[in-house]
Amino acid sequence: MVIAPDFALLLQPLLDMDSPVFPPAAVRQVCEHVLWGVVLAAAGWRMASVLQPPWRLALAALMGVGSSLAGPLSPAYWLELAFASPSWTSVLLCGLWLWGQTRSQARSSDIRTSRPTNSIPLPWVLCGIAMGWVLALDTFGALPVRHSLYALGFSPLASLILMVAAAATWVLSARWVHALPLVALALFVLTRLPSGNVWDAVLDPLLWMYLHIHLASQGWRSLRAR
Repeated sequence: MVIAPDFALLLQPLLDMDSPVFPPAAVRQVCEHVLWGVVLAAAGWRMASVLQPPWRLALAALMGVGSSLAGPLSPAYWLELAFASPSWTSVLLCGLWLWGQTRSQARSSDIRTSRPTNSIPLPWVLCGIAMGWVLALDTFGALPVRHSLYALGFSPLASLILMVAAAATWVLSARWVHALPLVALALFVLTRLPSGNVWDAVLDPLLWMYLHIHLASQGWRSLRAR
């Protein structure tokens, strides 16, 4: 007599959301300052585009280091209240962009030769915008689903599905820059930062708003070019 396997029982550990793993509070507090520091350093470099390279670097360093201050003195404190922690995707994008900008400045002293690069692939932009809208509608209970999609982000199954999709995208594209989502997910699996939910590791409110602006600006440039 052959006993059919109970697939629901086999999938139960992957769907378990009763005891989500959160990073320790002390670790979260330290890491939120570090993560916001990278984002703020990139923002400082971009805002100081009219200054000479040494002053741009000084402002970026000041904003990055300033996020390590304790309590309300730190800009990370207020940003955390308004937008929660930045996602690993935002931190990696800002870090790579800042690294590329500083390298270009090291090769040339002419500030006009260093312009922000629009290196985010269009499929990433569209997927990020769509994911943000789905999660926003899920937050307000506007989706015809039985369980919360955001709560599913605490389950191992969601992380597994996203990692498989990110790995497949990287392999098919054969470009190292397309491995960034996979790196972000790997960092989430290792650290459970920023919130223990995989959706917060790949997307955050600031990044979602930026993707809308990025898509609109790219569309406008394409129309002007025609």
